Amino acid sequence: MPRPEVMERIPVDDEYFLFRSCVASSKYPGMESATKEVFERIGVGLTESDDQTCCAGFITFTSVAEVTATMPAVARNLSIPDAAGLNTITMCNGCYTFLTEFGHFLQQNPPILGKVNEMLGMVGREYTGESQVLHMIDVLPKLKDRIAEQVVKPLKGLRLATHYGCHYLYGFKKDAIDDPFMPTVVEELIEVAGATPVDYPEARTCCGSGLTQVVIHKEELALPHMKKKFDSLKEAEVDGIIVVCPYCLTILDRGQAKMVDRGITDYDVPVLYVTQLLGLAMGIDPVRLGFGANVTSAKRLLEKVEKLGGANA
Repeated sequence: MPRPEVMERIPVDDEYFLFRSCVASSKYPGMESATKEVFERIGVGLTESDDQTCCAGFITFTSVAEVTATMPAVARNLSIPDAAGLNTITMCNGCYTFLTEFGHFLQQNPPILGKVNEMLGMVGREYTGESQVLHMIDVLPKLKDRIAEQVVKPLKGLRLATHYGCHYLYGFKKDAIDDPFMPTVVEELIEVAGATPVDYPEARTCCGSGLTQVVIHKEELALPHMKKKFDSLKEAEVDGIIVVCPYCLTILDRGQAKMVDRGITDYDVPVLYVTQLLGLAMGIDPVRLGFGANVTSAKRLLEKVEKLGGANA
């Protein structure tokens, strides 16, 4: 169940600063367009900035530079919503992790913050830490009533599993909106969309990336773990899996194609970002929701939605 003490700390604003994800922007742009469409329909503005760069997580993950080298980049990114007087909303577990952790570190270490702001001063910026960093699933549960009002084609008959990802739930056990071991917020959003949430034994396991960091090591090391997760999903007879992180979406979506290439199994389980799910229930054209970018086709899911009388396919 959502934690009341955390829910109370999450602001419901008329407008947020949308921190764009590198993975979403370059691989799955439908995640961004779906997010913008959904928030527009529920009357919440999203501001963007071309001055925003990568959260710097990728540099840290791949050990390209020292961790301290990413601090000016994080502070510069956070200075943008600071200057606009907006709280930040992220679509990605990794972005949330790095913006939050480095922001906290700078706030707790004034001498380092001072040095970082000296560097930012050279480009006319300053990091104050006044903007709160929020995850998409921090905000969406607070807006459930508005979302429900916009559901015009309930996805009745769809059986959907969830995958929360490690970085948010386990990385922020004290601050996460929900119990990291028994979360329900995405399941509740699935129900708001009219579909049925389905549990499965491997629901809380990693997508597979965390085992090896596939950018650096052999991805074959992660495939047996991924196979176990998809065997569990297949046994649960789900129509799709809902994620809250573009990197998890990439691994789970493209990983299925890799397993097919290696002659393992064709699981054919569509992977959707949470706002793509809500967009379907709101009757938004699937083309605008960007399902065409998925390697594992969502055609089967969309055909079932059409057959059941849900969103137009």
